[in-house]
Amino acid sequence: MTTVLSQPQEILRLRKTPLSLRLASLRMTVLVLLFVAANVHAQSVIVSPAGGEEIAAGSVRAVSWNKELVTGMLTLSLWDGEHGKWSTIWANVPSEEGSVKWSVPEYLEGKKFRIKLSTTGTMTGSALTRTFFTISPPKPTSFVARQGMIKPILCTVHPNPISGMAKICVEELPEGIPAAVEVVDARGETIAKLYDAIPEGDLGLCMTFDCRNLPSGTYFAHVMNEQVGRAVKISVQH
Repeated sequence: MTTVLSQPQEILRLRKTPLSLRLASLRMTVLVLLFVAANVHAQSVIVSPAGGEEIAAGSVRAVSWNKELVTGMLTLSLWDGEHGKWSTIWANVPSEEGSVKWSVPEYLEGKKFRIKLSTTGTMTGSALTRTFFTISPPKPTSFVARQGMIKPILCTVHPNPISGMAKICVEELPEGIPAAVEVVDARGETIAKLYDAIPEGDLGLCMTFDCRNLPSGTYFAHVMNEQVGRAVKISVQH
């Protein structure tokens, strides 16, 4: 048989409940409400990648965001959870653009990558991709030239392996597209920035790189513009 307590009996029962239990119950209620409120506003501002995808190193990937949820100038950063480091993908991008092209470096590989969006303005929602995505080993890289022809980006290092001075040569950086050539170590840290400009015509470059003061090990000559990223392995041996 079910016993129904009258209102005075219910009040008496609550008064007999230890204060510590009532406070614990109240705290739990507050935590539940905060959790629900947080999830209501936890929509990721970043649309793509959303998380869970597998992205090929060396490919060109669109990174997009919801323009209705963010204002100001944006910076996009990549979190490598397996190595515990941040790196910048793009900086000073107007939020109105809605997307950028990301040249995924060929040296990246792992299963715990996320992208973070920072802004000088306002943002409603989560700044991170909803969960981790994977970057798989590199695949052959090419880009479509303005004339519609598929052409490889060629980058060579001579001599290689090296112990002193080397020539890093890049053929045909497309006209009018900001480009950069840099040397990074095996963790992706920039060692030297060799070129960072906008070619005024289809441009071939040959740059001198001094590795005499570098520790022996593996490095990469990294070429990047809005269309493609290319990395060539360099072996430094002293």
